[in-house]
Amino acid sequence: MVKEAEDVVEIMMQRNISPDTVTCNAMIDGYILVGQIDKARKVFDSMSGRGLKPSIISYSTLVNGYCKKGKVEEAWGLFLEVPRKGLDYDIVTYTSMLQGLFREGRCADGLKLFKDMQAHQLIPNLVTYNTLLKGLCMNKQIAEAFSFLHIMEDKGVSPDLTTYSILIHGLCKDGKLEIARNLFNSLPSKGLQPNIQIYTTIIGSLCQEGLVEEAKRLLIEMEKSGCAPDIVTYNVLINCLLKRNELSEAKTFLHEMCRRGLPLDSIEAMNIALGAVAR
Repeated sequence: MVKEAEDVVEIMMQRNISPDTVTCNAMIDGYILVGQIDKARKVFDSMSGRGLKPSIISYSTLVNGYCKKGKVEEAWGLFLEVPRKGLDYDIVTYTSMLQGLFREGRCADGLKLFKDMQAHQLIPNLVTYNTLLKGLCMNKQIAEAFSFLHIMEDKGVSPDLTTYSILIHGLCKDGKLEIARNLFNSLPSKGLQPNIQIYTTIIGSLCQEGLVEEAKRLLIEMEKSGCAPDIVTYNVLINCLLKRNELSEAKTFLHEMCRRGLPLDSIEAMNIALGAVAR
């Protein structure tokens, strides 16, 4: 797709039709989607030479690209350039920068940026709050994450399934299974049905705590609710059973996994198959 876009731009140039800002932004976005951040930056830098002024979309797209590549300092440099170029920040640019900072474990900087965003009269949306909560949970700031959950609710921003998935995952990673289960059990009362990621997170945490029977019961409940387990769900359970030397039980889930047409790409699962043959 990027090659086709390059060909179109080449034809435009041959016909003395200069790409405009919208075209350049599309090229920047396309390069970022395929991981070619250097080419994206080259397009960005070439805009001024063509008499074009990069828009806030140009900046936010490139900031997002740098953050996803882990090049937070490059993203930060561009971010600071926005007001100097006479542009106003938007919520997308702030959210991308926020995500980049938290990915680098820079919680204090992330929280400071969040406050700065509000000082610029930008109202955080659901995506921004979810980015903030995920960043806090990634860095084991669970209590802080729940504080912001209450703040977002007070501000009239309703948490969605992604919000609760982030919190449940964070709680499980922090060894707070009981709180995670309570939050999981509260979802139907909030009008939300747990998705495959949430089920798998809880099942994995139950297995880690040695509550295998409960994990198996939850798998059954998951299927009854119409949420079919995927290869990740099965691998979590199979690996747990394998560690407990419950080969026969693991073999049962392996067959179930194959019956569903899920790919057998787990080393542990292959070991189960070999073990079953040996028996």
